Amino acid sequence: MKSNRLGLIPKDDQAQALRIRRFGMAAASYAMWVVLILFCYSRGLMNMSAGMLYGIILMLMAGNAIFYLVLRSGYNKRLKDPSLTMPQMVMGALFAVVVIFHAEAVRGVMLLIFLVVFTFGVFRLHVRQFLHLTVLVLASYGGSIIYLTHFHPGRINTEQEILSWVVLASILIWFSFIGGYINRLRSDGMRFNAELTQAMATIADLAIHDELTQVYNRRHVFTILQREKSLADRGMASFAVCMLDLDHFKQVNDTYGHMAGDAVLKTTAQAIQKNIRAADYLARYGGEEFILVLTYPDVEDGLKCAERICRFCAEQRFAGLPDAFRITISGGVTAYRPSESVDDLVKRADEALYYAKGNGRNRIEYL
Repeated sequence: MKSNRLGLIPKDDQAQALRIRRFGMAAASYAMWVVLILFCYSRGLMNMSAGMLYGIILMLMAGNAIFYLVLRSGYNKRLKDPSLTMPQMVMGALFAVVVIFHAEAVRGVMLLIFLVVFTFGVFRLHVRQFLHLTVLVLASYGGSIIYLTHFHPGRINTEQEILSWVVLASILIWFSFIGGYINRLRSDGMRFNAELTQAMATIADLAIHDELTQVYNRRHVFTILQREKSLADRGMASFAVCMLDLDHFKQVNDTYGHMAGDAVLKTTAQAIQKNIRAADYLARYGGEEFILVLTYPDVEDGLKCAERICRFCAEQRFAGLPDAFRITISGGVTAYRPSESVDDLVKRADEALYYAKGNGRNRIEYL
């Protein structure tokens, strides 16, 4: 844990790690441009003092350090844009303007810095944000041209700079729309992937749950039984199976209708689900029959659980049906016997249920 806190990139937060990696790419771009500027300065192509040059570089390093600390501390998560894309691009654009202002013969080449800055916004900024940044860049660059024309006319070819400004404006406006379009495609793709993931999760959920009662379906409970059998055969756990059947359920449909019958099934299933442990499993076996997989280490505890379910179901009330309406449950419990098949286990539980019905219903039998 200590190394994780002190590391340059967090290992427990993938989103933050990605943001810091993107920041690292931007910092590497700055380093590349600093090397280029130092080269130009050494060749006499930058009209600035050494103090100003190193002051600009130190300010750039300080700005990047602040961005990194904000990202690494996690404070950026409180912001609307946790990636800090726009602030970083504004800093990059202002840095480019300062460099271009002091450039001499290489001023036109230095305009390429703006394209590097804009590239980092392709996957994050909308068209309007790109255009806002374009206005900032063009206004700053245009202000530099006007200033140099009036106060240092010998350092600038006004016609050439105006042409460069027009070309830059055309490129950045074009880039703004293209970048916004790419960002929109990315957002649509992410939304589609999220919807697809949600749809797949819904399909997977429907595949294992009964549509009416929302408990597991018969197919999935056999998967659970096979898993519990494998664990039990390795001596890791023991379990029991309880078959449950709603007594005289046909009379409910005949008297109150199938909609009422569905409501009784759903209400009963949900009541049982809420009254069993998270380690146990309830599934609709078919019609009005349900099956419980009880993972108690002692079958006596499983039997007590089934009897408790039988009692509270007999007291259950149902919305839309007469207040005096009650329905009882019969059940058969059996414990898994080492190495037997799941089919034999379920068959024995079904036989225990048959005995419960034959012995008067509203009871649990053990076999």
